[in-house]
Amino acid sequence: MYNRQVWEATPADTPVHRLDVRTKLVLLAAMVVFAVGLEGQRPLFLFFLVALGFHGVARSSVERWKVLIIFLLVGIWGAMLSQALFYNQEPRTIIACLVSPVAPWIGELTGGVFVYREGLEHGAVQALRSGIMLACGLLICWTTDPRQLLQCFLQWKMPYEIAFMLITSLRFLPVVFQETAVVLTAQRLRGFEPIRSFSPVRWIRTAFYVLFPILARALRRAATLALSVESRGFGRRGSQTYMEQWPLVERGACMVVFAGISAGAALKILYSLQFNGIAYFPDLRNVYDFMAVWL
Repeated sequence: MYNRQVWEATPADTPVHRLDVRTKLVLLAAMVVFAVGLEGQRPLFLFFLVALGFHGVARSSVERWKVLIIFLLVGIWGAMLSQALFYNQEPRTIIACLVSPVAPWIGELTGGVFVYREGLEHGAVQALRSGIMLACGLLICWTTDPRQLLQCFLQWKMPYEIAFMLITSLRFLPVVFQETAVVLTAQRLRGFEPIRSFSPVRWIRTAFYVLFPILARALRRAATLALSVESRGFGRRGSQTYMEQWPLVERGACMVVFAGISAGAALKILYSLQFNGIAYFPDLRNVYDFMAVWL
């Protein structure tokens, strides 16, 4: 996880690597729109499997699969646990009682801490949405050269300063993990054992011992980078960006994807209008009923 090469894009001969960077960004936007727009558990889980399948097609290494699984597990369990404990919609079904309402201090202050079944289900849906976005975002970072992303953003008329800082932050992430590995190695050589005990006080002290050196090294690198880009005329105007022609097949596929997104958004708007009594479209009732089962 702390290996810098795990986070940097690596060239390979796979269908995902051969895709144009503009096609990847359009597909990423489509996956995000579908993840936000869909409400059913089954279609979200299907799109989640599709996102993981892209990693298989890209032949992601074992180390990258470990990173992806760790991030997904942390996000899924965090979302499900938080929603299960703090779900405030009705109806809600209690499946476990963590703190009784009659317990001193905490019970009297909070009225009891319970685990709700509807909260777990709602948290699972939110976790699938975030998991789809995370998997697709990491896929682009691992299969696309940051220079190609910068050229694409500039061709799409994004301000140079914003595009440059976005790519710089993307390339700075592997540096942060590398600095973390260096700090942890130095601490261990001095006899430091961060997980020797499970004391909360020791964990807080461990965080201070590790975070301050990482922050200091990151600020030192950031200052060096700032001087470097200023000396090269950061933000200068008049530069032109040239990219290869967007393949016609990929461009047509992106147009089809966005046409499908537009049609789905239109159907959803019409369904909302009919549901609220603002409009009535009897010919679409069967379509709505079918979508309600799956979406």
